[in-house]
Amino acid sequence: MSITREELLASLAEKFLAGTATAAEQAQLHQLYDSWTDDEEQVVSDTENAGALRREMLQALKERIDAQRTVIPFYKRRLWRYIAAASIIALAGGLFLYFNQPRSSKSPVASTQKVLPVNKSSIVPGKDKATLTLADGSVIDLDSTGAGAGGLAQQGSTGIKIRDGKITYVPGKARKAELVYNTIATPRGGQYQVVLPDGTKAWLNATSSIKFPVAFAGNSRVVELSGEVYLEVAKDPVRPFIAKVKDVEVEVLGTHFDIMAYGEEGKISTTLLEGSINVSRGGEKHSVAPGQQGVWKENGGFNLSNDVDMEEVVAWKNGKFHFNNADIRTIMRQIARWYDVEVEYENIAADIRLGGVVSRKEDIRQLLDYFEIAGKVRFKVEGKKIIVSK
Repeated sequence: MSITREELLASLAEKFLAGTATAAEQAQLHQLYDSWTDDEEQVVSDTENAGALRREMLQALKERIDAQRTVIPFYKRRLWRYIAAASIIALAGGLFLYFNQPRSSKSPVASTQKVLPVNKSSIVPGKDKATLTLADGSVIDLDSTGAGAGGLAQQGSTGIKIRDGKITYVPGKARKAELVYNTIATPRGGQYQVVLPDGTKAWLNATSSIKFPVAFAGNSRVVELSGEVYLEVAKDPVRPFIAKVKDVEVEVLGTHFDIMAYGEEGKISTTLLEGSINVSRGGEKHSVAPGQQGVWKENGGFNLSNDVDMEEVVAWKNGKFHFNNADIRTIMRQIARWYDVEVEYENIAADIRLGGVVSRKEDIRQLLDYFEIAGKVRFKVEGKKIIVSK
């Protein structure tokens, strides 16, 4: 089925405003915009500055929302006048905000370039930072080591290096490995990558940790996790890999999976992307297949789901926020961990749900503006605190 020019324009705009458009897609978007001749609905003035175009699109959209809000299905809208609404394709649950307020020649957007205020708060997106605790209890700040730091420390025969911005453990040739442990932990507003001694790759989300031996010995490879960690386990048919999270164990031979165990979420979720795993708690064990998610609830009950949005689960690892009809408190918990902020609620219903895909590098005010466009919530930023209201 062929795609119309309008649909292409909306798709490109959505990617542009979400920060996922390639250079070629951005160039195509500008070309289509420059060729648009709907004089009645000129939304923004010409600009070659991507940042200014993004802000003007959003400003135009917000002004139209103030005039009138009506929701209609995707296929009924006319574009370019609705192109700014592409930023909320997912936020509106598959629907778009439709604005039919006539635009006059005196429209402030048509006559002048309006720019959103620059965020001057102390809230910034998270970044690669963590701490490494060695076997003797000494702590190394990984945020200050730099991508090219090279040799970092030595633990027995195992060397610890920084390669391509991630910490890597390089086992030596000792006959018998000494069983000593290291721990890598990320703070609020931090994330980090590590390559374990067996070659397993681990990505740590904010406020997460992984404890592991500097050299795996014996018949198994055992690590301890907290928070959220994505693992690409190196295959070893002789020694299974066991990830312990509180009282839950995940056993694998070689696979890709995400495990989320934040205390405030009230559950431990294990989502399998590739391979096979067994999850157990006490004497109860369950198998999880690719595309499935096993969830141990706080009260001990287990649930296996086949209806899993894999892109949503691993979005954090890929530098994005991805919400698929998520409730507002779940959304704000993720935002709080990544931007290191406190959140307060004022007369807000717990069942408000939103969706969307936004870069985790986004300015906090820009991110909150995307959600405000949906018209369900409002945000006020006070220092390092975000107040959510209706």
